[in-house]
Amino acid sequence: MNRFVKNNTLSILLTIQCIAYVIVLNTFNGTGDSGDSILHYLYAKHSFQHYELFFNHWAKPLYVLLASPFAQFGITGIKVFNACMMMMCSIFTFKTIQTLRIENPIVGALILVCCPLTFVLTFSGLTEPLFATLLAYSIYQLSSSRMLVGCIAASFLPFVRSEGLIILGVLVAFLLLKKETKRLPWLMTGSVIYSLAGGLVYGDVLWIFTEIPYAQLSSPYNTLYTNNGRLYHFIIQMNYVVGVPIYVLFWVGSLSFLSQLKKSFFDYHVSILVFASFAAFFIAHTLFWYLGVFNSMGLKRVLISVAPLISIIALTGYNRILAFFGHESIYKKITAIGMMGFMVIFPFTSNPAAIHWKSDLNLSADQRLSQEIASYIHEHSLSERRMFFLHPYLSESLSIDWFDSSKRMNLNMSGMQEVRTGDIVIWDNWFSVVEGGITDMYFQESKSFRQLITESAFDHREVKFCIYEYVEYE
Repeated sequence: MNRFVKNNTLSILLTIQCIAYVIVLNTFNGTGDSGDSILHYLYAKHSFQHYELFFNHWAKPLYVLLASPFAQFGITGIKVFNACMMMMCSIFTFKTIQTLRIENPIVGALILVCCPLTFVLTFSGLTEPLFATLLAYSIYQLSSSRMLVGCIAASFLPFVRSEGLIILGVLVAFLLLKKETKRLPWLMTGSVIYSLAGGLVYGDVLWIFTEIPYAQLSSPYNTLYTNNGRLYHFIIQMNYVVGVPIYVLFWVGSLSFLSQLKKSFFDYHVSILVFASFAAFFIAHTLFWYLGVFNSMGLKRVLISVAPLISIIALTGYNRILAFFGHESIYKKITAIGMMGFMVIFPFTSNPAAIHWKSDLNLSADQRLSQEIASYIHEHSLSERRMFFLHPYLSESLSIDWFDSSKRMNLNMSGMQEVRTGDIVIWDNWFSVVEGGITDMYFQESKSFRQLITESAFDHREVKFCIYEYVEYE
């Protein structure tokens, strides 16, 4: 029995991981968040009706391509897609650790699975799980000396998340240090393919540069938060991504690496592919938030993108702690069991960094309220009217194609120029204000809008929806 378990540790972990995912998919109806998660899902869902969405820079072309078949089965389909990605991510993280000859690879995979926010946002439409999986696969290939495959795989990272450009910069240094300069052009594979393919849509092969949505030295979100600009922001936020036990192991692993930097630097696979890649990613996001550039919101979920790297670094911390004990010491076994047990149990605790199962994995208050708004629309036979709104989940609740301008238009100043008699406006107090720049005063001061209903709820903040009908004022 012990030999069977030892020889099949990864299969056992994947089975448990799969069972956990199935239980969550059948028990909870959450979507990760109400904004980007739903928008990415909508881009994937409607890509077959609007082919240009396959080359939308914000939506991320490779994500849309791979996720679109799953999105045809609704939000559950997109959550199944990300669940599959995270299971693959576990496999490649495990294999990477084995290739790097780091002890206890199964613990590294377990660390990845037990990160609270990573687990929660697996059940979303976000791009982080795919990025983490492609990153883990790329590093696995590169660390296995399959440079060509690794470079080609990594070249598509920017088409899953823009931070892929940061990773590519690190990989350039890796290839130069390894004297693999002949492989450098292969890091452009994804860009060349998408430049040519997307050029047919945009009429410009440089669209991968000119259409980047984050290429601006400002962020409209930076002034929304009282803690904006703090250099230690992500240091604190990482605790809420990985949880206390993994957070501690991560810093032990990081300090252990730094203490042996002279000795370990020339192991380019570990020092560059793992530590330098994570450091570049982490420092870049810290600076984006500190400087208020590239539309940075300081979101902690971006760290899920490098969850495989965090897991490997935390594993080195785990191994470092065990190294203090003798090879066959009973205390070593007790400590190992204790650390693994704490990681597994932690997500179920009441700690602020743990999983809050009901709130984190169920629909948010604004999503539930949007369902009530949709019910009102249908009950009062308004569903055939043209709608103006910006809350993404309303598109799903109302079964409206987000990209069909004959059925829905953006609720912003530009959109308001197109409003006509009989059109319905659904204003909310977050997306309409932050993204659309329209407050409720706009409607209160206008005599052309008749208010039909107002609904509100409280969940950490007030959530409010107002439905207006445009009636031309005479």
